[in-house]
Amino acid sequence: MTYHDALAQLGILHAHPGGEQLTTWWMDRVSLREHARVLDVGCGNGATACLLAQRWDANVTVLDVRRKMIDHALRLASERNLRLRGVVGSAEAMPFQRESFDAIVSESVLVFTKSHRALREYRRVMEESGVVIAVEMMTLGPVTDAWRREVRNLYGAQYVPDLSGWKRLFHDAGFEVKVLRSGSVSSLPLPVNQQDSTLADPKALLDPQIRAVLQRNAQWMDEHGKEMGYGVFELRCRRT
Repeated sequence: MTYHDALAQLGILHAHPGGEQLTTWWMDRVSLREHARVLDVGCGNGATACLLAQRWDANVTVLDVRRKMIDHALRLASERNLRLRGVVGSAEAMPFQRESFDAIVSESVLVFTKSHRALREYRRVMEESGVVIAVEMMTLGPVTDAWRREVRNLYGAQYVPDLSGWKRLFHDAGFEVKVLRSGSVSSLPLPVNQQDSTLADPKALLDPQIRAVLQRNAQWMDEHGKEMGYGVFELRCRRT
C-alpha cells in the first residue's frame, strides 16, 4: 500500500501542501482566458480540475498514472455537473501533441517523477505563450541521505530539491520562473474537509495497511515537518 494508493482509497481531495486554500490562493493570482485548454497533471481525485472548470469554464484534461484517480476525478466532475477529459498516463511521457494546452497545473507531482523528464514534457505540450503553475515540496536546508531515503520510502518522492534546485531544474527545461509563494509546510493551515464521502471506500479506515500509512505520515510530519518547505511557481517559456 503506497501513500498515493491510500489517498485514492480515502477519497482525499487536496493532498498537496496547503490543500484547497493554497489552490484558491494561486488561482486568485493567475489569469486564464475563458475556455482555456488546461492540463491537470497528477490530478489525484480531481478537486483542482473541477475548480479550474468552474472558475474559467476551462476545457480541462486530467492526467494520472492511476486509473482509480482518473475514475474518481470524472465521477467528482459528474457530481458537480462539470465535464473533464480523463487520460491515464505518465508525466514523463505524455500522450499529447506539441502545444496542446494553454496552461498546465501540477500540484505535488514533480517530486514523484524524474522531474527533468516531466518538465521537458510540460514544455513540449504547452503553447509558447502558456503558463505552468507548479506547487511543490522543497527542502528548507541541508538534509541527510537518511532523510531522503525516508521520504522516498514513505511518499515515493524521487528527489526533493531546495529552492535553488527547483529554479535550476525549471531553467534547464526552458522555463522562466517566478516564485509566487514559498515557506515551511508547517506554517500552512491544516486542510479541512479533505475527504469526499462518495469517492471514499467506506471501509478504508479499517484497512490496517491504510492505517499504517497514515500513522507513518503523521509521525514523520511531526518529527520532520519543519525541514520541509513548499513553493508555488509560475513558469513561462524562456525566450531565446
